[in-house]
Amino acid sequence: MKTLSIFQPRLLMLLSLISLSFWTPVAQSADTDECKMPEIDNWAKATFATRGDTLIVQGQLIRLIGVVAPEIEKKQKLLQPGQPLAQVSQTFLNKLIANNEMEVGLVYDEQKRDNAGRTLAHVFFKDGSNATTRILEAGLGIADATPPNTQFINCYFAAEQTARNKDIALWGLAKKMPQLHYPIAESTTLYPNDIGYRIIKGKVVKVDKSSTNMIINMDTTGIRVPKKYWKYFDYGDIQDLMDKTIEVRGYAFQYRRAMFMSIESPDDIDLLRKARKTNEK
Repeated sequence: MKTLSIFQPRLLMLLSLISLSFWTPVAQSADTDECKMPEIDNWAKATFATRGDTLIVQGQLIRLIGVVAPEIEKKQKLLQPGQPLAQVSQTFLNKLIANNEMEVGLVYDEQKRDNAGRTLAHVFFKDGSNATTRILEAGLGIADATPPNTQFINCYFAAEQTARNKDIALWGLAKKMPQLHYPIAESTTLYPNDIGYRIIKGKVVKVDKSSTNMIINMDTTGIRVPKKYWKYFDYGDIQDLMDKTIEVRGYAFQYRRAMFMSIESPDDIDLLRKARKTNEK
């Protein structure tokens, strides 16, 4: 990992490089049972999106399942820079709820609250569309596979892939300005400030297992699977990743001057996700 930091360009500069075509409605990528809206008995009024993956619904914070939107700049004692297109993602979600008369249907999964106490839900509109799917197809978020809330996981990854295939928004940005290292970065190019949720791509050079973690090391990045998530993984599949180039998604963090990422699901690794889908056929 590089030892010098770089400054990210301002949001306006980023927007000038990207087509605003994602403002037009996007059809859902997969009109299948995997994406079909279940029966919803109670509809509620949303008031505002605080970021591209979080809504206020009847006074409570609702964190959308299946997507992580770019982080908005936090102006506190220590300025935490925002990630590219954070405000665009937030505005997109506000436009979505406004275009649907502020009405949303909440579908809960196995885990109803996250560690921060926020309510977790799949959010639907009365036309049958799914808010997470719409955000991902617009290229304004990264698909997330945090277990056990995986009811629509295949739908969400298909939506992200639709945006990636068309270089929409964040994915076009990744090609035009790879030096931003977001939403995806090569492991060999990382800087110390490349923290937060993103995708890291690199070659696996070591696989091991300790008493507390499954260990997957890229050239400069350490991927860890904490013991409490081992029930979701097959260590034999992890071993098979040796010498292969993988994409891993999760929250990157610095520890003792090295970059690490802790993951919770096999779907956080592209090759394991593809293998799961192949086995399901």
